[in-house]
Amino acid sequence: MTKIEKVLLTKGIRPTEMRSKIYKFLKRKQSAVTLREMQKIFVIKSEVDKTADKTTFYRAIKLFEEKRMVHQIDDGTAIAKYAVSDENVANTYGTDLHMHFHCTDCRKTICLPNKISEESLPDSYKTTDVNLVLKGICKKCIRK
Repeated sequence: MTKIEKVLLTKGIRPTEMRSKIYKFLKRKQSAVTLREMQKIFVIKSEVDKTADKTTFYRAIKLFEEKRMVHQIDDGTAIAKYAVSDENVANTYGTDLHMHFHCTDCRKTICLPNKISEESLPDSYKTTDVNLVLKGICKKCIRK
């Protein structure tokens, strides 16, 4: 059993081959990806694998999102992007309280490492979702 399969099992997810591939792919990515980008990669790699259809990707991502293993990013492009969520110290995934950066040149969106404190919320408020996006030009595009 692979490490990815073990992670999926601990979250109560049956580790099918495609779910494992999708999660492994997301773990490796340094920037957030769309469902379409994932599909293109998997279709090229698997020579049009019939199990790699839109519905399979959508259901896998929604399941990972439900288990808080990935989070959706709305970077203002009107296309949902997904990235792996951070694990907290108890090996569980929670609400990702961090900002994102969207490069207006290369159009990549990345998760920024600094966390945002929930302590700034008034008492009796509970955060269920965060979407903070900084926009500009990334270091790679500035060098061009």
